[in-house]
Amino acid sequence: SPSVSSAEDSGVEEGQGSPSEATHPCAFRVDNNHLLLLMIHVFRENEEQLFKMLRVSTGHMEGNLQLLYVLLTDCYIYLLRQGATDKPYMVEEAISYSELDYISIGLDQQTVTLVCTNRRRQFLLDTADVSLTEFLVAALKSAMVKGYREPPYPWILTDATMEKLALAKFVAQESKCESTDVVMHFYGLVHWEDPLDQTMGLGCTSTSSEPAVTKEGMLYYKAGTSYLGKEHWKPCFVVLSNGILYQYPDRIDVTPLLSVNMGGEQCGGCRRSNTTERLHAFQVILTDRPSLELSAKDEEEMADWMQYLCQAVSKGIIPQGVAPTPCLSCCLVIAEDKVFTCHEDCQTSFFRLLGSVEVADIVSVSTENAKECCVLEFAQDRKQFLPPWFLYFSCITELERFLSALSTVWKKIYQVDLPHKPIEEPSVKKKCEDALDLIHSTWQRSDSLQRGRSSRDPWC
Repeated sequence: SPSVSSAEDSGVEEGQGSPSEATHPCAFRVDNNHLLLLMIHVFRENEEQLFKMLRVSTGHMEGNLQLLYVLLTDCYIYLLRQGATDKPYMVEEAISYSELDYISIGLDQQTVTLVCTNRRRQFLLDTADVSLTEFLVAALKSAMVKGYREPPYPWILTDATMEKLALAKFVAQESKCESTDVVMHFYGLVHWEDPLDQTMGLGCTSTSSEPAVTKEGMLYYKAGTSYLGKEHWKPCFVVLSNGILYQYPDRIDVTPLLSVNMGGEQCGGCRRSNTTERLHAFQVILTDRPSLELSAKDEEEMADWMQYLCQAVSKGIIPQGVAPTPCLSCCLVIAEDKVFTCHEDCQTSFFRLLGSVEVADIVSVSTENAKECCVLEFAQDRKQFLPPWFLYFSCITELERFLSALSTVWKKIYQVDLPHKPIEEPSVKKKCEDALDLIHSTWQRSDSLQRGRSSRDPWC
């Protein structure tokens, strides 16, 4: 599990965020100096008593992960963000126990929602860890009993009915079956390295003597957005030749609307689009202007274009100082015959597909001792080649929960155990370690892996 806040990033002295005496890795031991800071900057009441402090997140299922501290006292549930050095915590919300109506546990105990009697006050907390959810709920119960909340105490709902129905509908659409036929074996909040997301800083250089990547075809591009937010998409003719991407209004035009040197400094790479609901959309990331958003007719055409564009990027000179964004925080789902990665809008319960693979196409899973990550490898003879999936979990127990579910559905198909092997290739080990370091530093810095996303309600 990622390490807790350090002195450098929290603004408190060494040891004040130490988990050494905590009952969960995400809980904090608060010493007297740290308590004094909380009394000065956070507590509302003079005689307020601290019960527990722990770390969760928000925005994980949408790809906009942000660190959050939950502080439980005898009077309030405080939701805190990291602040500046002179004020280490910013109070985002203070919820009195008396206004808490019920607590809702999400799918597979990956989230906790605090719902107040005023239904406008609902707060979704991501734990990405069954044990952390159980720990948080137990701490809340204890704080209410010891604090100023009078019985009856809030209900704790564990059925996640609406989320189950929304997810079953999504899986049914993607699997082309009825919702009633959907069987869910696993749901978790993870980090996933999209094999079709080759942003700058991750590509590898190659010699210029290799043949130029060439591709052309009709695509749609996002021409703008109306005042009411409606997107305008227009057809265009796109040519990739000698590492240059040309966008023309039509096949017969000779003057391009745009030309991009895919290997040059003006291009930051290529990835799936996270900013539109249009299907099969992807972005060419530009450093000097907004990204070029394109969409294909289907998933296969999109993947083909992205593969060519990523190859063109990797053949160029990688500029210095461009931060890599290799991982997406997202939802991971195992159904009866498919594995999905997706984003979920918690306000609308709308799921958007990021990637999917047939369980039958998985040939092995690789792990490294004491590392909360795994690599899924796929059959080489499948219709379209798919690079390995790299998955990163919040802790070893969540990884084991995933491996158990995956092994169960795989064994139903092949009647033998899923091949499980250690990660031995040094380059793959390094790749996993680098990604985990970036995820851990993201926790410590409270800095989303998806840099540059537009700001929105942190509780969404």
